[in-house]
Amino acid sequence: MKKFLLIFNIILLILVGYLYYLHFTGTHSTQINQKVPDSGQPSHNEKAKVAYIDLDSLQNNYGYYKKLKKDFEEKQTRANDEITALQKRYQSRAMQLQQKAASMSQAQQQDAMQEINKMQQDLQERKQNIDNDLFNANSKMKEDILIRIQNFLRDFNKDGKYSYIFSYEPGFMFYKDSTLNITPEVIQGLNSLDSSKKK
Repeated sequence: MKKFLLIFNIILLILVGYLYYLHFTGTHSTQINQKVPDSGQPSHNEKAKVAYIDLDSLQNNYGYYKKLKKDFEEKQTRANDEITALQKRYQSRAMQLQQKAASMSQAQQQDAMQEINKMQQDLQERKQNIDNDLFNANSKMKEDILIRIQNFLRDFNKDGKYSYIFSYEPGFMFYKDSTLNITPEVIQGLNSLDSSKKK
């Protein structure tokens, strides 16, 4: 999760930098004093307003995220238990065949070797399938959370109060103004939204 969020934040930072570059290097109209009808949206000359959401706090307090994370961790535990059981079965069978190897005929030894190889191959394939399932489940969970937050923020900021809303992760930004922190309002809104949907 941390790796995904770090990559996501880096992409956002690059996009914001590019937008600022476009904003400040764009060609200005020669009719500077021309009146433009008020659209209710902030003009390009107004200072962009930003806010941020603390991801750690969001993850610790957003009920839906905590439920999905718990479900995923339970799935991960079951998967690990299954792999451990398969490995034990493989090791136990391999040891049995090794102990009998001295009394086996050459044909029996070949059969035993094929059996061990087949068990090892099945174990590797099952492990790969489980890893793929967990990866897909984790990706789906992150996408689900991201879409929910984006949809909520679209409605939350429908008045256009903020030009940008960033996600904050410790170690990513060197400085942040805590007055721009809207995490509590976002958490409360997300939790309220989910509880109202359950009714």
